[in-house]
Amino acid sequence: MPVGAASRVRDGGRMGNVIAFMPASGGVGSSTLAAAVAVRACAAGRTVVAVDLDPLAGCLDVVFGLEQEPGWRWPELADVAGIVDGLGLADELPVSCGVPVLSGRRGAGWDAAPGPARSEGWAEPQGVGEWLATVPDVVAGLADAHDLTVLDLPRDPAVLDAVALLVDAVVVVAGTQVPQLAVASAVVSGGRRLLHRVRDAGRPWESEPLLPIEPWVVLRGQRVEADLEDLVMDELDVPLVAALGDDRRLVAEVADGLPPGARGRGEVVRTADELLLRLIDQSVAA
Repeated sequence: MPVGAASRVRDGGRMGNVIAFMPASGGVGSSTLAAAVAVRACAAGRTVVAVDLDPLAGCLDVVFGLEQEPGWRWPELADVAGIVDGLGLADELPVSCGVPVLSGRRGAGWDAAPGPARSEGWAEPQGVGEWLATVPDVVAGLADAHDLTVLDLPRDPAVLDAVALLVDAVVVVAGTQVPQLAVASAVVSGGRRLLHRVRDAGRPWESEPLLPIEPWVVLRGQRVEADLEDLVMDELDVPLVAALGDDRRLVAEVADGLPPGARGRGEVVRTADELLLRLIDQSVAA
């Protein structure tokens, strides 16, 4: 069983980047964009793994068309103790377009039975606290073994906190309606404070401090005007990396059982490629 079989890399030699996607509100296509980034990176010859980190509504296996495929899900990792063997774990996962996908669509470990509420106001299902404790060890092991690890996060500060020491970029996907932008302002500012606080403390196994990171914002709407982009950048004071309009190619890909970006065309592919280039530039600069 590939759990707890690897030791943490302590010399700064982690092999790959970790990019996390988080929706500012529901229905903005954060999981779709995360999947497209994974597919495009794999098409470019990188080793990639995608990880669903939403214990309540996670459906990354559905986005990839893998919900009926055999393979490990999060419940199989309930006994993780220590950094996982990332290559061994990836071999156990269902795969689409060359991307192994770790999701949570099987077993009682991800049921939504009500548990005690956390102070942030989130309703916590049974077992989520224990699951969150395993998340950093699983993500670290997969990142050690892959060029790129793509995380699909919920809008939950506890999950972002669990991976804040491991991520190289956090992408907040926001809608363009006024209520969506208001929520995005709160999510971005809260996420920035959390990232700064956690990363300022640093990793205990590294002597060098972690580089600060700012959330990247992707605007998602039927039509995104240039004036709105300027307004969002001024208000949120973080990089607006892309404006993503409707992409009718996604409908055809889903109908054919393909993950987003599989055909290599369309608005989502363009945005995914922009994010990957930005991530590469950031890594080179570091």
